[in-house]
Amino acid sequence: MDSPKISIIIPVYNGAKDIIRCLDSIYSQHLDSTQFEVLCIDDCSTDNTAETITRYSKNKNNLRLISHSINKRQGGGRNTGVNQALGNFILFIDHDDYFAEGSLLSLIEYQNKFQNADILMFDFSTVAENQTVKSDHYSTNSSQVMSGRFFMQEQEVPWVPWCYLYKRTFLQQNRLRFEEQVRFEDADFVIKCTIAASSIIFVPLVVICHTQSTEQTTHVGNDSEKIIDLFKLSDRVKQIAIHEMDVDAKCAEAIMGHHLFLHKYNILRYLWRVPFSKMLYILRHYKAYTPNNNAMLTFSAKHPLIFAILLQMMKPVLPILRKIYMSSR
Repeated sequence: MDSPKISIIIPVYNGAKDIIRCLDSIYSQHLDSTQFEVLCIDDCSTDNTAETITRYSKNKNNLRLISHSINKRQGGGRNTGVNQALGNFILFIDHDDYFAEGSLLSLIEYQNKFQNADILMFDFSTVAENQTVKSDHYSTNSSQVMSGRFFMQEQEVPWVPWCYLYKRTFLQQNRLRFEEQVRFEDADFVIKCTIAASSIIFVPLVVICHTQSTEQTTHVGNDSEKIIDLFKLSDRVKQIAIHEMDVDAKCAEAIMGHHLFLHKYNILRYLWRVPFSKMLYILRHYKAYTPNNNAMLTFSAKHPLIFAILLQMMKPVLPILRKIYMSSR
């Protein structure tokens, strides 16, 4: 029996409310059932996710439900899917997102055109309250075949793994897997995959409709532990860049740019929300790489206590300044 063309991997946690829409968007694509398989990885849901998927899978011999015995978070769910997949290519989607109409057929056509590419990157649209907020995000990217390291330097590289079609043998041979049991596992996985790719190409095709909701498990808000996890992610990206310095200096510089942007974003948006003790803990344990060209990042890395005190003093006015900034955009 021939392997399916694509394995679509869906990590699910308490997704009973949204998973049907996601699955419908797959099975309405008019793909032959032998061309794809769907792997739903239930990560110890406490609602009726498993029952919902089981009912849906009746008369669908290419849909598999795999249930974790312990919670491994999204990264663990995706790893389980990759390990169990039979398809020649891997495609990720979150359970509360869905595929654009006709996008999978078009994606397969692109893959047939660029058969030697390890990775195809594609575009997505953002949807909020059932209304499209943005129809594409990477229209400025070039559609030239590139090595992964050159792609990292020249292109916009989204940090989400569901913007890419991966050759399964590429993931296996390079032992590329997600961090497990962490909240934010996307950016470091994507960067590792990109720089490992011999060839990668951006295709100007919107494949996934990404939904925005404050109910998502990754919604940060004022959760101190989630904010700490964001800084851990920034630190993992920094470590990739440091390792890459001995391999490709220009690529390392591009990766370091991702780290510094993420670190600055985390400080400006989230760090001031946590209690002073955790603020100081973060600044001491997860420092921005130095030297860099940003005065704030350099100061926060070299003088964490003073920076924390200043940030604590400014805390009452920061929400007001943020509102002014957002209204002026």
